[in-house]
Amino acid sequence: MIDFVSASLGGQIAREEPATDGFTQSVASVITSTSGSQVFVKAGPFGDGYGEAVKAGAELAGVIGDLGPPLLSTLDADGWSAAVYEVVPGTAILDWREEDLEQLNGLSHRLRVRLDPNPLSDTESYAGAFAPLLGTWDSLLDSNSPGATTVAHVSDLRLPYGLSVEMLAELESDWFPALEPGTALQHGDIRRDNVVREPSGRLWLVDWTHRWLAPGWADWVRLAPDVAANGFDPEAVLRHSAWTDADHHGVNVMLAGLAGRCWRDGHRPDVPGLPQLRPMQLLQGDMAMRWLAARNR
Repeated sequence: MIDFVSASLGGQIAREEPATDGFTQSVASVITSTSGSQVFVKAGPFGDGYGEAVKAGAELAGVIGDLGPPLLSTLDADGWSAAVYEVVPGTAILDWREEDLEQLNGLSHRLRVRLDPNPLSDTESYAGAFAPLLGTWDSLLDSNSPGATTVAHVSDLRLPYGLSVEMLAELESDWFPALEPGTALQHGDIRRDNVVREPSGRLWLVDWTHRWLAPGWADWVRLAPDVAANGFDPEAVLRHSAWTDADHHGVNVMLAGLAGRCWRDGHRPDVPGLPQLRPMQLLQGDMAMRWLAARNR
């Protein structure tokens, strides 16, 4: 693997700078050579999803084009997958700014033109892929349900913003009708740590790891609560995007499903090595529920 990275760099490795903002236990580092050239390396082992995600991202690079950093080379060896990308001159977003909103709007239109309809033949439904993470609200309603033990730690917690478990469960029950018919290739996880901002303000989407299909607006429903965490109106983020035609009920359904996963998992103990994961889930869940409550006043 070292020889592979050195060949991509065109020189010997002098320094590695691991990314600090991600939420998976895979390699994500800027590598600098002794001559000063740089590449970004993503790598992970096969078998636990990390290597598979790296490989999927490399395979998607040709379809994504300039939505993400250019791919330089890939290697699958010794049970690992590695992908080497050009280094985008910028940094992962720590906080959303007012000037990012216009950039996000433009990015949404580029996504819609390039990825809807989906340009790939080998895809899977986002609705189906996410479905195993659903069920929080139904499980809270029925203490005898198979999932009741998975929500015992949140069973005594009061939901914020006047939301009820009954309402959320009813919305989540429409998950497949709302999301299955989508035709757009999804990033599937757009949030600040997966967006690089150039000094010019241009935004790049990184960490493409899925071949998911959903309505095009689904990616923006994932994104908007993250932007809302910096004080911006998530409804405006969606309505000023390329998806002004987003289905109102479908958006509510997706928010209910996302919020359930975050509410349940965010209140679980920290994951060793990923202390930032649970706080992120709690924040995302809170923003999703606040937005959902505002949409249903």
